[in-house]
Amino acid sequence: MTSTQYSTFLETSNHYLTIPVVDHFFSDTLTPIEIFQSLQDEACYLLESKDELSTWSRYSFIGLNPFLILFEEDGRFIATMKDEQIANTTTLQDAYTTVIKKLKVKVPELELPFSGGAVGYIGYDAISLFEKVSPHPKDTAQNKRVYLQFCETILAFDHVKKELSLVHYIRLAGDEGEAEKENYFHEAKQKIASLIEKIEQSPRLPSVQHAMPAIEEDAFNGVRSNYEKEQFLKDVERIKEYILAGDVFQTVLSQRFSKEVTVSGFELYRMLRMVNPSPYLFYLKADNKEYIGSSPERLIQIQDKHLEIHPIAGTRRRGANSDEDRALGENLLQDEKERAEHYMLVDLARNDIGRVANYGSVETPVLMELTYFSHVMHLISKVTGTLNEEVSPLDALISAFPAGTVSGAPKIRAMEILNELEPTVRQAYAGAICYIGFDGNIDSCITIRTMTKEGSTVHVQAGAGIVADSVPENEFEETQNKARALLATIQQAERMFSTKGGRVRG
Repeated sequence: MTSTQYSTFLETSNHYLTIPVVDHFFSDTLTPIEIFQSLQDEACYLLESKDELSTWSRYSFIGLNPFLILFEEDGRFIATMKDEQIANTTTLQDAYTTVIKKLKVKVPELELPFSGGAVGYIGYDAISLFEKVSPHPKDTAQNKRVYLQFCETILAFDHVKKELSLVHYIRLAGDEGEAEKENYFHEAKQKIASLIEKIEQSPRLPSVQHAMPAIEEDAFNGVRSNYEKEQFLKDVERIKEYILAGDVFQTVLSQRFSKEVTVSGFELYRMLRMVNPSPYLFYLKADNKEYIGSSPERLIQIQDKHLEIHPIAGTRRRGANSDEDRALGENLLQDEKERAEHYMLVDLARNDIGRVANYGSVETPVLMELTYFSHVMHLISKVTGTLNEEVSPLDALISAFPAGTVSGAPKIRAMEILNELEPTVRQAYAGAICYIGFDGNIDSCITIRTMTKEGSTVHVQAGAGIVADSVPENEFEETQNKARALLATIQQAERMFSTKGGRVRG
């Protein structure tokens, strides 16, 4: 990789208004956690992966200084840059297209899966903006249902090469002379140099000085729910009535747990990535909230017109030893109820991709493969297709939204039932955390196994897939079991980071 030269920048400035200046640095002693910590006043997200099969696991991405925000408010999609409103439309696609035309970006030629673009969330409740689903009756529109940030500087840490790449975007008005352009270029170089200096001069985080704290008390101590247990059980029975009537095959009923904390959102993330490594790890600051997640499940990926969804359905805990692990896996593979639910969700994924793919291109190259994670094992399939030339990558993202694994089947009717039964709006839960690259490539995960921190309150939400033979008590326990790992992570973070000297090295 080579650094951007002034002559290249000058030539590029004749054709583009948003131009990357790139530099690379060797670093075998820093970690992404330390880099983020040293730049936390400017940083708004950290994206990582702990999945050996994913190209993402090679990189960690940090975004600094958002210069443009695209968000939803009262059903309108608004984009602002330097306090100037540059888009105000009725659809996300129109707003995004307006932004891209305004920015006129030169995409850097780098061997990175992401080198700049939008990063943020699409909340579950945004579905009423995309499909004919009425908003939740308690949706007061106080929460922005879509929030995407375009950052001035992207840092990409290559874990294989031990290389840190900085991509800093210069924004031009289009009427600058050569002297002014040269000044902008040198300012960008100075900005990159100052970031490197800040990283190098920041105090190193000490290594762990205390063993991981054991959690003895119940993880639900001090936790409140948006559901009374009796009402949750009644709602499971109500969904079973809808299933018997033929309205749906499955509906994913969820409950939200809330707890007061004293640790920071980033300290929660540092603990979460240690105790629950996943394919999609993220720490995102957006709209005065913090999103801390370890999602195992992709919503959809669009890479050079290749579409890919990984439906996950069917779960068992990991065994205490290899024999128990093997037995639990075999039990899962032979469970007819789990298999039937998985096939249904694969069909949903094929339908979602089929809406935007070339005819005949939809395939299922992997079907019900047993996949192991740190605490659980899942049945996972892979559905692929080729994006239709008349469809944009953003259209494909919206087509797959929200995932059937967190709503139900058929999706529209299941979501109508959830709006009727669930006591509060879901907000970020069951939506998507995503990037939309300047190059048109998109990757997104379902916002599950995620903490949302508002002030000193952390929310954790978890669901259970209700089918015809569901036992209400078991489904209630499933939501608790799914939430327990995150609530225990909160307890571990509280103990670790409140212990003098017990700081975690990432």
